[in-house]
Amino acid sequence: MVTKSVSEPEKASEEQLNGGGQVPVTQFDESPDRRLTDGKIADIAVHVTGRARTLVKCAVRAIGLQELVLIVPSSGGQVTAGDLVTFSLWEGDTQLLAKQSGIAHWARMEGENSIVALFSGSRLDLLLDHRMLHERRADIQYPVDLRAILTADHCQQEARIVTYSLHGLCLVSDTTFELNRHYHTDVFCNERHLRLSAAPQWTRKLGNGYLIGCGLTPQYGMLLTCRHTSTAVTQESGPAVVS
Repeated sequence: MVTKSVSEPEKASEEQLNGGGQVPVTQFDESPDRRLTDGKIADIAVHVTGRARTLVKCAVRAIGLQELVLIVPSSGGQVTAGDLVTFSLWEGDTQLLAKQSGIAHWARMEGENSIVALFSGSRLDLLLDHRMLHERRADIQYPVDLRAILTADHCQQEARIVTYSLHGLCLVSDTTFELNRHYHTDVFCNERHLRLSAAPQWTRKLGNGYLIGCGLTPQYGMLLTCRHTSTAVTQESGPAVVS
């Protein structure tokens, strides 16, 4: 059974709002979640309609609890991080989901195609459990590089977010953090910032600094998926929805 907690990396090294602070220089070269780099899932496809109202037919690389990693063909149009989309999910000729809302929150190029992560308002594992890899991590981990400031008892500490998921994130920092304590966390994304609450769960020595795994409640993980857009994501009783 997979869990929703923040898991320690499998290949890690050994164990301010007022601005002007030093950005941590600790090097982080963790291998990406293999679900972002493996081939594709046979017979599963997603039809995405984006802002240009163009239908893009995508293969599926990975499925999470409420997320899809898509292979977007260059000839099919563009789906970029920050796009609010609708999508339908197909298994062969059978439509499993129709007109679902989603947000594209992470993307990178792979040859001529784009690899795009789509956060879904529906629990996909209930439909496709037999297609999901039996991972010890329930959520797919996405690499990123975002400046963050964590505050507790008026004490501020600088860090970088190097991976995130719906239920957690990993930081690198020149200093360590107290475990199982909630820190007010300001994440800086271009011209704006998000305010989260992160709880460090484990710390591992990494070169001259530390790698720190933090737990998030889903509402904060959703804020990270929406960092490219002002549209909010809310969690109601049951599946998360894009509003």
